[in-house]
Amino acid sequence: MEVHSVNVEVSDEVVNGEDWPSLLFTRDDDQVTMPCRTIQAEHTTPLDLMLAAFLAIQHFEESDNFLDWVDLYNLDANDNKFWDEFRELDAAQWQVQDLIGAEIFRTLMTGMVIEQAIDMALGGVVNS
Repeated sequence: MEVHSVNVEVSDEVVNGEDWPSLLFTRDDDQVTMPCRTIQAEHTTPLDLMLAAFLAIQHFEESDNFLDWVDLYNLDANDNKFWDEFRELDAAQWQVQDLIGAEIFRTLMTGMVIEQAIDMALGGVVNS
């Protein structure tokens, strides 16, 4: 993302009073904070964090609704803080798309799906 002057790092910012794992995307003077439950301890580079963010967005897009999303992460659907996080993620995914550009965003999302399909196919070949 260096070509497009986009930086991503783990955010220290508290979102809506909750200390969720979040990523901070910056480009020039614009910034977006995105809740991201897919961040792992070994994600130490901007590329690792970008992949975690796109995986979180992919999970969000594949969930039909809030209940699907909370089930994916084993969260309590009765806890309003997760509803707030879900809405923050919904808004942030559009803001990230605007920040990096819709065409680049869709290209990266498509690339992830293709890579996952190839990995699954290779795993099937190795296991057979």
